Amino acid sequence: MNKFLRNTFVFSSIIIVILAILELVARSLPTSYSYKNDWIRDNGDKVKNLILGSSHTYYGVRPDVLGDSTFNLANVSQTPEYDLALLEHYLPLMPNIKRVIMPVSYFTFRDPKIEKGDEWMLAVRYKIHMGLPLHSDFSIYNLEIADFDAYKGKLKNLIFKEPSNKCDSLGFGLGFTLAARDDRWKEISVARAEKHTLSNPGRFDEVREVHERLVNLAKKHDIDVVLITTPSWHAYTSALDCVQLAEMYEGIEDLLKNERVVYYDFLKDERFEDSDFYDPDHLNDIGARKLTRIIADTLSSLGRKTY
Repeated sequence: MNKFLRNTFVFSSIIIVILAILELVARSLPTSYSYKNDWIRDNGDKVKNLILGSSHTYYGVRPDVLGDSTFNLANVSQTPEYDLALLEHYLPLMPNIKRVIMPVSYFTFRDPKIEKGDEWMLAVRYKIHMGLPLHSDFSIYNLEIADFDAYKGKLKNLIFKEPSNKCDSLGFGLGFTLAARDDRWKEISVARAEKHTLSNPGRFDEVREVHERLVNLAKKHDIDVVLITTPSWHAYTSALDCVQLAEMYEGIEDLLKNERVVYYDFLKDERFEDSDFYDPDHLNDIGARKLTRIIADTLSSLGRKTY
């Protein structure tokens, strides 16, 4: 019995040591999150336009078109709570920031908090790679292995010497290109709209309060807020629930009561065509360039500098 216990202890100790080493290795590998953190810490004083939000702006608004004083701090599935947390976290490093550009999407007021949704593990990336103080150092969110798919992917990339960083030098998301688009992308339009139609209206007041806090923080620091709803394919927009869509516009109207906020609605903009989309609700790299150019031209025509 003693021999069995001793062998079990030795085996368990070896496993723990291996896991600890792999955890340290995984934490040391660069990601788009750690890249963005390092970039702002090194270059935050250059930022005048900051892009926040979800994949709609991560893949939809190109900093290189707005100018090299622009940085994209959006991330896939990033909710308003994390937009606010990121702005609060990095604002001291960005003394020259003049504008925040952020999306309001069909699902914005109903998406659950990251920690309460199916993608709860994304919170690990903000804790470990961006240092957001939203979770304890002793929580599951401070374990790389908790974000298991990303953990495996980084170790695989290390073995095959492939980069883990999936954004360009100014934080814009890579991969949503016209060449990489699935030929069946139009066929999933209705299914995608149904997936984004959520039975969680109780989030409205919560998200509105987060947005108000973000706008008030921006106003306090003399920062303009530009809200956008990015373009979607017509088969997707036709399948949207009218009640949920009306709720989105109600939330936007509340924010527009603040004089520092403007809003541009591109959801059904007919200037965007087949070749501009990656999937029913995301632009590809070509469409993103077009959208960003329109945003820049619109701001200029209204006498708002693009910095």
